[in-house]
Amino acid sequence: MALLGTSLFSELSPKFFGILVSTNARIYLDVIDALERDMPARGDALERAEALQIIDGVLAMGVVYQPEEDEVEDSAATHPASQILRRLIGARWLEEDRRSDYRRTLYLEPAAQVLLEAFRTMVSQSVASFTGKLRLVCDRLAGLRYAHSREELIWEELKNCLVQVKAGLRELRLIRKQVERYAQRQLKTATLAEALDIIYNEFSQLITQQCYRELIHARLPERLREAIEGLGELERDEVALQKLREDLLRTWPDCGQPAVELVRVIEDLTLALGDVEPTADRVDSSTADFARRSRSRIRYIQDVGSSRRQQIKIIFDYVRDHLSDSRLNDLEDRLSLPAPRLSDVGLVGTASLSRARRTMDPALRRKVVPALTDEDQEESLREMDRNMRNALRLDRANRFVEALDLAPGERIDSSRLQVRTEDDVLDVISCLVFASAGGAKYRLETSRIQTPSAPVLCDAKAGFEIERFEVERK
Repeated sequence: MALLGTSLFSELSPKFFGILVSTNARIYLDVIDALERDMPARGDALERAEALQIIDGVLAMGVVYQPEEDEVEDSAATHPASQILRRLIGARWLEEDRRSDYRRTLYLEPAAQVLLEAFRTMVSQSVASFTGKLRLVCDRLAGLRYAHSREELIWEELKNCLVQVKAGLRELRLIRKQVERYAQRQLKTATLAEALDIIYNEFSQLITQQCYRELIHARLPERLREAIEGLGELERDEVALQKLREDLLRTWPDCGQPAVELVRVIEDLTLALGDVEPTADRVDSSTADFARRSRSRIRYIQDVGSSRRQQIKIIFDYVRDHLSDSRLNDLEDRLSLPAPRLSDVGLVGTASLSRARRTMDPALRRKVVPALTDEDQEESLREMDRNMRNALRLDRANRFVEALDLAPGERIDSSRLQVRTEDDVLDVISCLVFASAGGAKYRLETSRIQTPSAPVLCDAKAGFEIERFEVERK
């Protein structure tokens, strides 16, 4: 596999990236942005005179162009717009086409356009929401649970699903970043009006109403589980996998190991889908942190901005200047003040800045439990053993499947399982619960997935009705 830096600099010269670290980097990017926005209205190309006019408009906004160190002295008197245009052409951000009629037309290089879009995404202040990216991917992958949908799947479609899921994850991380940005802004508010405006006008409308409303409408957790089930069916469908490998070779003839590449994409897609819910949970955590900071900030502003602020300041100034050798608890004798009434005694205690120790009422103290007898310890161990046996765990499900003595790839119908006791029923429930877990050593498929139109079949096992399913050992 070729190294990214080696491949990149074989296509682009160092001058291309030198634009971004030069003295006038901000001006260059502003000019490129202005040129690119005007190009679609002019046939995706600009005459040299039109480009110079646009650059003059950018410079007229108050930015000052500083001559670069490598510019020749004779060019110092040249118009700044011409210097900027010449440098962008030399760095290959712009391509100049000289025609036979002496007209000079400018085009934006494709690499420059890709990088420009990335810069716009980074500085965008628009609030992302749960767009259709994840929903479309989940709907397409959930369809893979059915054979006809797997037959229609092509390599480019599967690869695009991975791209869209990663884009959805970036969007979730952007939402978290925006929530953290609101929290930082909240800490800098000086008035109660500013603090409430951030909460109710900005945060509430943009984050709560848009993002979380879309999350609820999208039914994202349910769709993610269906998408992962569809990928599991694709992994077991050798005919569909062979078709994808052939399609991969048609679109990527130089791929030496199409089977390995296909497995890698499916695994990456499964991991990315599994990372969606934890990322959404981190967004919730940041939102809760914003709420806590907002509440603290509002209380702080209310405390320091009340009508008695100046009176309190006068009192503390007098204490600092005349009674600096006294403690707060001793001021009552030297200063005619009412007893302190503090909203939080943890901030300023009656004796020091540390929180005062409080002893519990003797009537509320719990007696120490006497030492356990050998019989009590044995009973505790027996109770722990019962709880462990009754717990639903992944290792329990794996042991149950191993006890069936199945060969890899061999299946068994639930009607043939020996389920007689309560422990056997708990083994079956463990298999059903952890079938989609990453560490499961088996695959499980119910009858309603195999034949959705057929009636649901159930088997009577140990006094319970269990929906019929098949277990396959991996």
